[in-house]
Amino acid sequence: MEQKHHKVTLSPFIPHSLPEPAVYVGNEGKWRPLDNGEWPLVPFAYDTWEKEYLSWHDASYIHSGLNPFYMFDIKGIEFLDLLSYVSVSTFKDFPIGKARHTILCNELGKIVLDGIVVRRTYDEFISMCIPDPNMLNELHGNKYSFECKDSGNTRFFYQLCGPKSLEIVEAATRQDLHDLKFMYTEDASINGKDVFILRTGMAGTLGYELHGMFDDAVMIYEHLLSVGRPFGITQLGRRAYRDCHVEGSIPQVSETYATPFDIRPAIIGSLNPESDLIYRSPIDVGWEKLINFDHNFVGREALKAELEGHHNAKVHLIWDVSDILEVIRASFDKDDPCDCIDLYGDFDFVRSNGGLFMDEVYDDDKMIGVSSGRMMSAKTREMISVCTIDEDYAVEGKLVEVLWGRTGTRQMRIKAKVMLFPYIKDGRNESFDVESIPRPVF
Repeated sequence: MEQKHHKVTLSPFIPHSLPEPAVYVGNEGKWRPLDNGEWPLVPFAYDTWEKEYLSWHDASYIHSGLNPFYMFDIKGIEFLDLLSYVSVSTFKDFPIGKARHTILCNELGKIVLDGIVVRRTYDEFISMCIPDPNMLNELHGNKYSFECKDSGNTRFFYQLCGPKSLEIVEAATRQDLHDLKFMYTEDASINGKDVFILRTGMAGTLGYELHGMFDDAVMIYEHLLSVGRPFGITQLGRRAYRDCHVEGSIPQVSETYATPFDIRPAIIGSLNPESDLIYRSPIDVGWEKLINFDHNFVGREALKAELEGHHNAKVHLIWDVSDILEVIRASFDKDDPCDCIDLYGDFDFVRSNGGLFMDEVYDDDKMIGVSSGRMMSAKTREMISVCTIDEDYAVEGKLVEVLWGRTGTRQMRIKAKVMLFPYIKDGRNESFDVESIPRPVF
């Protein structure tokens, strides 16, 4: 059999200063090649895990590792009709400049993908991290008329998150962005190049995205670093970005649950690898308020029945330190070792997003949920995870047990305390009072 060769290259969306950083990996999200067929690599880390993890609490990070992203440019008002049919979200009130969290499910009500759609003009849109609109249209009989092109390699976006993120973006654009509301966009420019700013983020704290065209990417990244240094900007690597979602209480496909849209991932942990619990509904991940039943959409009946019956809820688990130390001790048992526990958090160093860590959660002998996304918070020094759990157990302070260890190996129970969403409760992006930050004077 002829072997197929793939070429890799350093990401062209950011500047590089080899030999540091020296560890490069495939990017976050769905790794995809550039237009020339080469696969881009991004830094695994720029600094210590503490510094990168604390960046979204103390100052701001800049993250570029999603590029090239699953992004499409769409022209045509009927795209909204397609979205209304394939998404639990409603688009009846969708003004120009608005961004909307868009959740797509299958007929069983399980999340296929979720992402963001931005309305740029009356009939022009940008979709991010949702399936190819052309493919969706074809699956539903090509009922809707619009033009769509893949713009993942022609656009870029950088994410900045932390209490200093607004000041950095304002310094870069030389524009007062205090009036920009959560999940809205505003046009701007940097050194004469057009960009737009979206107020959103993945770590729970104040955050913004800066979007532009690929040809301007490296220049704009370097400019953001330059103006951001006085504010303490930190470059964020591959691993830290993965964990910011967990601390930010933002469930992510391929990190805390799987999608039936893609190849079934390798399951690592105590959950049976064949279990359908790897998939989640919007209710399972705490997004039930985003479901709008005022329109017909794929999965509507399944979700309606789920919500009306006894269902799951989404919580955090705070893992017991003494039990964690017992697991560490048991991993040194040469006769009957337990699976090692990485204190930084779960990460598949072989498959990356192709591996998903999931552990069963119990009340005595009753399985009540599934834990995933385990990480250690550099801010609170707590081991935390997200958990889809029986709604009866979604009670602040409730004690449960996580079953640690793969099937067929030594398994141990780790006590954990339920904490209701969100983990970061103060200074969240959606409610952050930007008037506490002085307006810029240029």
